[in-house]
This record gives sequence, C-alpha cells and structure tokens, in this order.
Amino acid sequence: MKPLNSKQRINTFLLFTSLFVVTTGMIVVAVFFGFRVPARENAMFRERNEQILYKEGMARGFAEQMEEIKSLLDSMDMPGINSDYMERLVSSELADLQSSLPVEDSTYRRKMYSNIIQTYLELKNAKSSLIQLSDVQGELDEYDDLIDRYKKDLDQAKRDLDICRQMNRR
Repeated sequence: MKPLNSKQRINTFLLFTSLFVVTTGMIVVAVFFGFRVPARENAMFRERNEQILYKEGMARGFAEQMEEIKSLLDSMDMPGINSDYMERLVSSELADLQSSLPVEDSTYRRKMYSNIIQTYLELKNAKSSLIQLSDVQGELDEYDDLIDRYKKDLDQAKRDLDICRQMNRR
C-alpha cells in the first residue's frame, strides 16, 4: 500500500533536507568566521599594541635622556667646572640621541624629537656664549678700573702741569 501523498512527502522531505543543510551550513560558516575573523583582528591588534608600546618606550627613553642632558646643561655654568668638556659631553649626548631616533618613523614624532634636540643644541650654544661673555664681563670691569685710574693720573698730571706753568710765569 502506497500512500496517496507520497509525492508531497518526498518534496517536503527534500525541502526539509535542503533547509537543514542550508541552515547548518550557515551556522558552520558563522562559527568559522566567528573564530577566524577575531583571530585576524587579534593579530592586527597585537601588532598595533606592540607598535604603541614601542613608541611609548621610545618616548620614555627619549625623555630620560633629555633629563640627563638637561642636568648636564645646568652644570655647564657652575663654578669650577670645565665648560669645554661639558660642552663636548652635551654635544656627544645630543648626537647619540639623534642617531637613536628610528628612521622608519614617518609620523610627526620624529620631527618633534629632532626639533627638541635642535632646541637643546641651541641652548647649549647660548650657554657656551654666555659663559664666554661672563669672562669678557670680568675683563671689561678690569678695563673700567684701569680707565678710572688713568683718568685720576691724567687729572693729577694736568694739575702738575698747571702748577709748573704758573711757576714759569713768575
């Protein structure tokens, strides 16, 4: 005995099977992409995190080196310090710092770091000039004292000359 609706049953079964395969396939694809896409994103985020940590470490190291250079600059004008040696030391530290900047950094940071180093170099040159000018100021004070002494000697000589002229007239 064959059922009367066997054709409908076969069609319904095939429809059910196809919908089951499509639905199961969608779930498998969703699970696949659910695991695969976050893995790629995680890899990308890890890479970006490493870059950020590298830049942060670079900035921290740069700031520490700048603090050291600042203390060297501050000690340049202390009495009893060899300013030429300190000037060369600061120059070498700035050169080392400039060479430690990453070349592949194309962002604004490299330019900013270079500008900071250039500013410190100009500050070093200004301090060096100021130290040399303070030596010149001491020499100028000595010359002012000599000028005052020579003026007094000249006034004394003029008085002596006036006295001699008055004596010769009599």
